[in-house]
Amino acid sequence: MNYKQQLKTFSHSRPWSARLIVLLLSLIVLLSIIRLCLPFAISYGTISWFESQNVKASISDIDISLSDGTFSIVDFSGKDDNQNGFSIGRIKLAWQWRPLLDHQIIIDTIEIRSLKTDAVLYENGDMKIAGIAIKAASDEIPAKQPEQAGATPWDITLNSIVFSEIDLCLQQFAENEKIIVDYCGQLADFNWSGDISFKPSVNLDPSVIPLYIQGTLDINDIVLHNNQLKLNLLNIGSININNFDIKTADNINIHNIDINRFSILQRSAKTGLDDSHVFAFNQLNITPLKFDQLNSLNLGTIKLTGSQTYLAINKNGEMDFKQWLPDVKEKQSADKKEQPKSRPEPFNIRFDEFVINTDKHIIFTDNSLKEPFTADIHDINISFKQFDTDDAKTTSHMLLALAIGKHGSLKLDVDVNDLFARPGIKGKGEISGLDLRMFAPLTKQHIGHNIRSGQLDVDLKLNVDKGIIDSNMVLALHQFVLTTLSKEEAEKLNSEFGMPLNSALSLLRDKDNTIRLDIPVTGDIDSPEFSPRDAMVTASSKAITTAVLHYYTPFGLVFAAGSLFDLATALNFEPVIFEAGEFELDSSSMEQLDKLASLLNERPGIHLTFCGLSNSLDKVKLFPLAVDDTNSQERQAETKPISDENLIILKKLAESRSSNIKNYMVDTKGADAARLIECSPEYMPDEISGVKINI
Repeated sequence: MNYKQQLKTFSHSRPWSARLIVLLLSLIVLLSIIRLCLPFAISYGTISWFESQNVKASISDIDISLSDGTFSIVDFSGKDDNQNGFSIGRIKLAWQWRPLLDHQIIIDTIEIRSLKTDAVLYENGDMKIAGIAIKAASDEIPAKQPEQAGATPWDITLNSIVFSEIDLCLQQFAENEKIIVDYCGQLADFNWSGDISFKPSVNLDPSVIPLYIQGTLDINDIVLHNNQLKLNLLNIGSININNFDIKTADNINIHNIDINRFSILQRSAKTGLDDSHVFAFNQLNITPLKFDQLNSLNLGTIKLTGSQTYLAINKNGEMDFKQWLPDVKEKQSADKKEQPKSRPEPFNIRFDEFVINTDKHIIFTDNSLKEPFTADIHDINISFKQFDTDDAKTTSHMLLALAIGKHGSLKLDVDVNDLFARPGIKGKGEISGLDLRMFAPLTKQHIGHNIRSGQLDVDLKLNVDKGIIDSNMVLALHQFVLTTLSKEEAEKLNSEFGMPLNSALSLLRDKDNTIRLDIPVTGDIDSPEFSPRDAMVTASSKAITTAVLHYYTPFGLVFAAGSLFDLATALNFEPVIFEAGEFELDSSSMEQLDKLASLLNERPGIHLTFCGLSNSLDKVKLFPLAVDDTNSQERQAETKPISDENLIILKKLAESRSSNIKNYMVDTKGADAARLIECSPEYMPDEISGVKINI
């Protein structure tokens, strides 16, 4: 029996089964035809649409598997007449059929490999993306479309996203067709694994975006390149986000974020150091992160390791990263009224601890000076605990330790509160071993002085209460030598201090050539009249005055002439008084000179001046008048002219007094004769009978 007869017999004996088989065979044939024709139809329709947008497109292959729910396009590209366009090595989409019956779209995978595209923005708001022209959006508010009553919303879920070898470029033009922005970004890998769900069926509140996300994200090798500067704006080795959890846009939780090998703002001039970027770090770790109501960011522990910074001012006085700012001038339309701005809700940040550890460098260079100034900070360790911008009562604790230059160091241990309003700071700190020569380019340029040598130690007591500063610094300047370069600048600085600075400092040098100052710093940081520089100048001048007067008074200091400006040049000590007609030292005078000898030993930078004097009492003693009444004798001595011979004798008496003092200081106390200067002796009837001593 042949096959035709068998089929005929089967169809008569089982008519419904035969009809079902025919229907299934027809369906298979139809699906096969659709399967064969669909790629060509999609390819033709896609290419035709792009051609309608003036983009010449091509597709190498389209693969569709209806049974598996997969769709892929291979080697898809297009370009317009200006060679703007795109190219994609592969697009793959995998979905599930069954959930469609429940108004759910579940996409298992979206995969894009080897994507290259560009975008162009114009001054009028028009743009081109992948070669497709898009007109600027109209200011007219579109009419609201009526909602379909009883329509069942569709939920969308995406499980996996894989991007690789992504290259995106953006250009922005000004009115004169000048390019003001020209960037390209590259991305090696973008891998999302988890669930990204848009579920309007779960949350029907129109004010809440029904977005739910759970999963992990890994991004590798991100580069953002400025084509005009031919430098990289941004480099990131990897970003890893673990346990990403979003329950609507107002509730974002992330267990852990890791950012590795980060650098920003590549510099064109090499520094000769480890890196040529303005800022970089090895790793930033945040555990955990919580974002509430789009205005409150809560962080746990933030750890930053291997950070480094290079800041420079060029010869024109501009920061070197200014080149990264686009030259855009804002234009305001005359007929467009400025809308009143609503006050934004404050943004709050909280964290438990912020830790910075790095053995790398923060370098600052100022090339605008005649001699470049460079500051080098390294080996930085910072711990900042309990910070909350929303709670002024929260007290944060900061520990800071860092190295300055080769041997200097800074340490701080402070409590901080209300940092962004009326801050409060209380604690202590110290600077030790700071080589002051590093500041020589600044002092040469701005105050006409050169720092030849000097090392600084500082004890800090920091106290700021609601913005009011009441702090103190105890400075020790070791081997500090400041030399004058410019007479004009030196005079200006002296006038600001209210005294000759170098002379005043010499009064403070001890036998180890150390200057010690106790400087209070006060003021209101919110006052527009408060200047840290002016406050330091005023505080320093007061500190120098106080230190000099306080130190020298026990040695017999009795007078600082007239004003602070004369402080360093007219300090007077108690004079040595002699009996009338005498020039020999008595025991009380020797005790007085012993103090001055100790002063010379402790302050090797000072010199003493001895000015010998004789007066009318000496004249009466040496040249008595032939009368019995002493008072009458004195009155006659005042009125009777003195002879030249007697004047010489009285001046020699004055000279003997100063000479005996100097001899005692040199021969008995071992003082350096070069530091003891004698004045020309004088006879002054109404002055003391002795020797005046001053600095």
